[in-house]
Amino acid sequence: MLRKLSLALCTAVILSAGCHSKKQVVPDDAYAYIREAQQLRVRLVPGAASPNGKNTLVSFTVTNPTNKALRFCKWETPFEPRTGKYFEVTDANGNEAAFQGAMARRIMPPPASAYITVPAHNSVKTVTDLADSYRLTARSYVIRYTGSGVSGLRPGNKISIRL
Repeated sequence: MLRKLSLALCTAVILSAGCHSKKQVVPDDAYAYIREAQQLRVRLVPGAASPNGKNTLVSFTVTNPTNKALRFCKWETPFEPRTGKYFEVTDANGNEAAFQGAMARRIMPPPASAYITVPAHNSVKTVTDLADSYRLTARSYVIRYTGSGVSGLRPGNKISIRL
């Protein structure tokens, strides 16, 4: 009886000691970039006609209005094209266009190569073709960057396009 009690006590001590020795895997400041990214401004502008002859190009600009360089994660933005559903694309009836692009699962926090730095009082810009990731069958759409998420960016303005 004493032997069983000693064995149970030793097992409990070993198991509880293992639970308290976990190391923190993610550093405390791993998500500090989100606070930086939320100071940036996102602006969408309809682009010229794409190679397919339709007005499916969208200019995506991130502007830094502050006095210091800020960064954001390019994941879930057009700076990493054709990966992720980061636009809300709705027709005149409020129906969402079918997303047909790739989705990605990521290991967090993002590595250094996933960030884009925007210098103080400057901007970065890219152009994306909505037809590459969305099935566009209606005559017109309202486009909105959904923001937040991994990128840390806030949603910007809405734009309308006619096909």
